[in-house]
Amino acid sequence: MSGTGRKKPAKTARVRIDDELATFAADPELAEMFVADGLDHLGTIEQTILKLEASPMDLALVDDLFRPFHTIKGNAGVLGIHSVEGFAHKLETLLDLARSGLHPLVPADIDLVLTAVDLLRVMVKELPARAAGRPVTDVAVQCETVLAAVDRAIAGGAAGQPSPAPDRTDETVDTGVASFIEQSTVKVSTAKLDALVDMVGELVIAQAILAEDPALQHAGDERVSRQLAQVRRITSDIQRDAMSMRMVPIRQMFQKMVRLVRDLSKTFDKPCAVVVTGDDTELDRKLVEQLTDPLMHMVRNTIDHGIESHGARTSAGKPATAQIQLKAFHRAGGVVVEIGDDGVGLDTERIAARAVAQGLIADRAALSPAEIHQLIFRPGFSTAVRVTEVSGRGVGMDVVRRNIEMLRGRIEIHTERGRGTTFSLHLPLTLAIVDGLVLRVGQDRFVIPTPAVRESLRPRPEDVHTTHGRACMVQVRERLIPLLHLGEAFGIRGACDRVSDGTVVIAEDNGRPVALVVDELLGKREVVIRSLGEMFRGVAGIAGGAILGDGRIGLILDTGGLLALMARTRSAVAVQREIA
Repeated sequence: MSGTGRKKPAKTARVRIDDELATFAADPELAEMFVADGLDHLGTIEQTILKLEASPMDLALVDDLFRPFHTIKGNAGVLGIHSVEGFAHKLETLLDLARSGLHPLVPADIDLVLTAVDLLRVMVKELPARAAGRPVTDVAVQCETVLAAVDRAIAGGAAGQPSPAPDRTDETVDTGVASFIEQSTVKVSTAKLDALVDMVGELVIAQAILAEDPALQHAGDERVSRQLAQVRRITSDIQRDAMSMRMVPIRQMFQKMVRLVRDLSKTFDKPCAVVVTGDDTELDRKLVEQLTDPLMHMVRNTIDHGIESHGARTSAGKPATAQIQLKAFHRAGGVVVEIGDDGVGLDTERIAARAVAQGLIADRAALSPAEIHQLIFRPGFSTAVRVTEVSGRGVGMDVVRRNIEMLRGRIEIHTERGRGTTFSLHLPLTLAIVDGLVLRVGQDRFVIPTPAVRESLRPRPEDVHTTHGRACMVQVRERLIPLLHLGEAFGIRGACDRVSDGTVVIAEDNGRPVALVVDELLGKREVVIRSLGEMFRGVAGIAGGAILGDGRIGLILDTGGLLALMARTRSAVAVQREIA
């Protein structure tokens, strides 16, 4: 399996190895992650199989065995390491039979899995050496023996006693591989990283409070000022480094999607090309982990439902090869991940008819096209004519929206019939530093990310347009922008009543502007976003909180949520007027 045990000409075997490890060698960062994760999963398997040996009837432990094998197989498939992928797949098949009750594991199977773990550990450890052209251990014979034993076990026979994995005899190679693993990656618990980030955040807050202490500001001591500036620089460096420990490029997740598109395009006979943009955009590792499954659901639905058949594309004058776009970028203090296609687009009328038939809506005319498109995220909703192995059962898209909302994000749909659809996942920052403008409304403080702010101004009374005596729009040059008075929206006492007495901050989300009425701008600050917990999860327009330099708490505003809040506020006001 390592490529040195096959009885083929050396040149032929060498070409096969190079082809297999081409992706692995081309991306050292991804390679290091695969090796480290693979060894970690193998350690988990080894611990679990020993527990299973003591409790052979515990099917939950069999599930715990199946999952890491499945993960190793999937990760190896993404990198094109077919030797590891095929070997893990065979073990996965056996464990799948075991967890379904069709093949109870016997002691011989326990020995077989342990031997397989030993072989996989040697194969995974030596991948860097193989990629570099250094000599590696020949495990081909042992792998063939194990695979044959697994085949007998799957067929219902005795697994037999496979020979143990070989011990390393080439100490030089083993030392080099061990050195690669130890120096390139150190496994650290995410809980420890979270604790470190929290403590660094506390340090930043303490430094900001110290810097704004009136006693120090009026001391007039130049030496103290220099020392405070040095502390600020060091604190900023520590904060940036601590945050970067949890940040990973979205490249790995996108690469999985590229492989998924490749496999599904062959399954459905729909040639697709993937265009990736912004794969160096960094996200928190937890965010990447929780985004993978929703993204896979959306890619499956895109190819199954969004991309037309070859004949349909030809008839429509489109290229035979469909184009799928994966894009990531920062916007308004958050991250946007987009999945776009040049397919058939969403059929608004068909979605509405299906929703009426299922009793989800009473009247198609009551909803805008954008609201109708959001119906595809309702549980059980599907317009698929047929059910496939990939989609069409009415499950998946509701899970996508639920997972995104758990991350305090939202999904927007941009579609044009016959030209394609783009799904935009807007994700707010959680564990991150954000540059923001500090706003005062009454005695409360708010922070709005500076990327979301277009401008601020003090409007003249004649620039404020009213409806039934209520200020609703402000004119900025030749443009009318809807107003949202933060004091009224959040019920803050002491906020200025007249728009012209305060300051208007023009913010924008995905091209949609909103004019926020505040009392005063207090300046620009770099703050640490903190989660507000479950109690405040449903508060629209609030993305988190931050402790400001004076020790007070400032709520961080979410522009997209504020636009939704503005729509609900106006609806409520309209209802109250109708009742009155």
